[in-house]
Amino acid sequence: MKDVVIVGGGPAGLLLSSGFREHGIGHRILERGKIGQSWRDMRLGMVLLSPSVPGTDWTSLTLAQPLWALPGTRRPFPTREDFLCYLDAFARENHLDVEERTTAAGAKVVPGGFVVATDAGEIPCRFLVVATGSATKPYCTEIPGLAGNPFVLHSSDFLSCMAYDGKRVLVLGGGNSAAELCVELAGTARVTMCTRAPLRFFSGTGDLEDIRGSSESVLKELIRFRILSLRESDPVVALSGREARFRCGQREEFDWIVCATGYRPRWLPVEGGVVKTGEKGFPLISPTGESSVPGLYFCGSLAMFHRRCAFIHGFRNYVEKAFWDIADRL
Repeated sequence: MKDVVIVGGGPAGLLLSSGFREHGIGHRILERGKIGQSWRDMRLGMVLLSPSVPGTDWTSLTLAQPLWALPGTRRPFPTREDFLCYLDAFARENHLDVEERTTAAGAKVVPGGFVVATDAGEIPCRFLVVATGSATKPYCTEIPGLAGNPFVLHSSDFLSCMAYDGKRVLVLGGGNSAAELCVELAGTARVTMCTRAPLRFFSGTGDLEDIRGSSESVLKELIRFRILSLRESDPVVALSGREARFRCGQREEFDWIVCATGYRPRWLPVEGGVVKTGEKGFPLISPTGESSVPGLYFCGSLAMFHRRCAFIHGFRNYVEKAFWDIADRL
């Protein structure tokens, strides 16, 4: 029986694995695709919101192995591709044996620990850590006529703005994802941004979840020059095919409706234990990341100790807390 099984080979899983390996703790780390698969599923060319430069590094897993030291990394804000190269290099340099293309389908509580069911067989372990990230289940606002609508897609399925050249595109959402999509589509598509509430910008609120970075200034200019149409605090209340009906009563047709409305967390089912959840479906955890099921831990953005844990700099210290708690119990 292995001491620990880590489900998820993204930033949190790799960081935890490096700690276990350094201290000689037997473990296995499983990834459904390739290392950082959730990041590979994100939009090509996406620019990270957090900087990675000497002295202001919010993105590296450790300051001893910084992202900005990787040759060719874009500064100050790396791209998705930069970060994936960094994850691969981090795993290689720390000799982490990530079992790629190994999907964990579920787990079962057994005496002394767990049995994890995978497509490669069952794996018994004493402790189980889920580090699959919170951006696993695309979320769309519940609007009549949205479900099953062939003209609706989630931002996670967006590939290239050129696919929407000259098209009328409605972007639902008022956060960073919606802002980034509108900026990318502007000038190529005829874009309308639709929000449920007033737009919130980081420069005014200081809240990291609000629109920030280059998106903030560019979005404001697009609105000012009327390159981007804005329906602020005027959400869609119903869809009928391509037609959207807004709260103000107006109707308008679009070629595509893109839901930039975020994600909800999802993790493997655990038989024989109940994971208690809190706000927006995140697991309720102890100060070290242990859930209501003894021995089952959550790490990374799934472990929502506070709102900053949606970002790497917010959760990396808590990965260390989970490591030491498990190490002490072993």
